[in-house]
Amino acid sequence: MNTVKTIEEASSLHELLAISSSCRQCSLGQSRQKLVFGEGNPQADIFLLGEAPGAREDETGRPFVGRAGELLTDLLAQAGLKREDVYITGSCKCRPPKNRNPYKKELTACLPILKQQLVLIKPQVVVCLGLVAVHNLLDPKARLADVRGRWFDGPTYRIFPTYHPAAVLRGTVKAEVLVEDFRRVRESLYKDKL
Repeated sequence: MNTVKTIEEASSLHELLAISSSCRQCSLGQSRQKLVFGEGNPQADIFLLGEAPGAREDETGRPFVGRAGELLTDLLAQAGLKREDVYITGSCKCRPPKNRNPYKKELTACLPILKQQLVLIKPQVVVCLGLVAVHNLLDPKARLADVRGRWFDGPTYRIFPTYHPAAVLRGTVKAEVLVEDFRRVRESLYKDKL
């Protein structure tokens, strides 16, 4: 029996998680409690890409389970989407200290895992939640104000940048903006079924 040796050889999310769990490509791998791989529908049409795990995510190993995660679940529901129907992960799989943004080398270390998740899940749309996700997947020099709510072509999926739910918690963005963005994504995919 052949064992999977590299991230790119993983033929399922289960195999990819097993390989990723031992990752120590950057210093965050040394300090984490748990790798925050991602969760949701393994055949999701919609792939939500966040930034990096916070304290609660680091404790549980699950993405978006703190206050921003509860809000995300609610915003998705208001837009007619269920959390269990999408796939959710972060650009960085381990928690940066003091909830700082991940450094470029940390994002680079996690990028092969993210790329293989995209290969295996085959989403139609990747929603970038916040600037870190936009810089990681779309354009490292983009300004969120310039790209939010616009469609971009990825290799096998479309990219739709929007704000991170934490921006709503901070009071810098109204919840209705994210609900409308999520609704636009849903309608673009399921317009024939609505």
